Amino acid sequence: MTNKKATRLQRKGAKETLRLGEKALSYRKDLLSQDEAEELESSNLALTKVLKTKPILFEELDTSAKRVDQALQKSGGLYYHKKAWVENIEMLLVAAIVVIGIRSFFVQPFIIPTNSMFPSFFGMQPKLYEEGESVPTLIERGFDKIFLGASHYQVVSESEGPLYLKLHNGTPFKFVKSGFPNGRFFIFPTTLREYIFEIGGKDHKLLVPAEFDLDELLATKFGGTDDLRDLRIIVDQDENFSGRERLKLSERVVGKGEVAIAFDILLGDALFVDRMSYNFISPKAGDPAVFRTGSIDEFNRKLNLLVRGIGEDKYYIKRLVGEPGDYLEMRVPESIITNGTDVRKGVPGILYRNGEPIEGNIAFRENNNRTEDLASNPNAKNVLGYPGYRTDGLLSNRKILKIPDKKSPGNPTGKKAFFAMGDNSTNSLDGRSWGFVPENEIIGRALFVYYPFTKRWGFSN
Repeated sequence: MTNKKATRLQRKGAKETLRLGEKALSYRKDLLSQDEAEELESSNLALTKVLKTKPILFEELDTSAKRVDQALQKSGGLYYHKKAWVENIEMLLVAAIVVIGIRSFFVQPFIIPTNSMFPSFFGMQPKLYEEGESVPTLIERGFDKIFLGASHYQVVSESEGPLYLKLHNGTPFKFVKSGFPNGRFFIFPTTLREYIFEIGGKDHKLLVPAEFDLDELLATKFGGTDDLRDLRIIVDQDENFSGRERLKLSERVVGKGEVAIAFDILLGDALFVDRMSYNFISPKAGDPAVFRTGSIDEFNRKLNLLVRGIGEDKYYIKRLVGEPGDYLEMRVPESIITNGTDVRKGVPGILYRNGEPIEGNIAFRENNNRTEDLASNPNAKNVLGYPGYRTDGLLSNRKILKIPDKKSPGNPTGKKAFFAMGDNSTNSLDGRSWGFVPENEIIGRALFVYYPFTKRWGFSN
């Protein structure tokens, strides 16, 4: 019995006892009497010596560990008998409290899902692989996932024939619910867009995130346009499928096993939101602001605005274009109406604030410049990506909109109001449709894009 080696579990228990002994001595030395301190220190040293011997014998280990235990019973205080897992849980709880505090009062992470603020901020963006271009390997996809937040999608033909896109009641996709493995975090059900491609009479299903607009990518690849409506619709006259509508994407015959379409979806910009500044200064026109939408519909109802509303409680990011008391107006140049400018995504206009073209931010300047370019040449190239502001709803052509202050007549809410628009107003559900943002719903200002690692990484504008 006396020569029996200590087991791994016994050695582990003794080390835990020694850890607590050393911790209690370090933190309570000034509170202990000289005898208590000396007893705890000597017992710690004796157990340390036993643990360093080879082999470690059980009887010696047990005797030394019990001696430390007895010393701790007298002088360990709150540090005994507290196990390591208890301390780890306490540490995690403290860390969680710190994180929640930082998120609530200083900075909050936010991921941009849509392209309503493009090109200032990117939502989900596609990277298209052209015919003949090799798709990334599994390792390359891993790197793209880590550094760009990219997810790979492709349609591999299971038959041979031309490529069609089926229409669902006249639309190119339908929303579906999906769980594993396409759900959020692979498990939780989430809403996705379902596209059905037909090749050689066989359906090929493709699911993409609900926020991602695949329509424009398909229109660009197969029609050289930015609108699927430019592609030819095929209406079947077969007696079994009478009236079934499909878009003919390509005349080329896709072979069995061939990749009909492949692309990556790059994650939208992940940024930190400054929650602190607006506690000391008021939001300003030009700020890229994040706000909650929960009370916006009720706020605008009290202002008797005839708007469509939002109907959901989410976080939005838009640019503030007007402050309390401001007057906003959209003016469409006369030539826009007559020179053949494409107005399917809205009629371009110049945004005015208090009687002057809006200033103070690159998005203001470049959107107005784009409208002026289109007024001169409907085919003008869009170099910087700002599409030009579009007239709609509360900012119809030549309609002057006054933003209420908290003391404005007809404002029973007693709250300041702001007006927000997307920098990409051709693809933005914003104040033109649902009205004003009450000041209490504004969370903070976009501060810093921390992911993905692209040229947009850094402080926000």
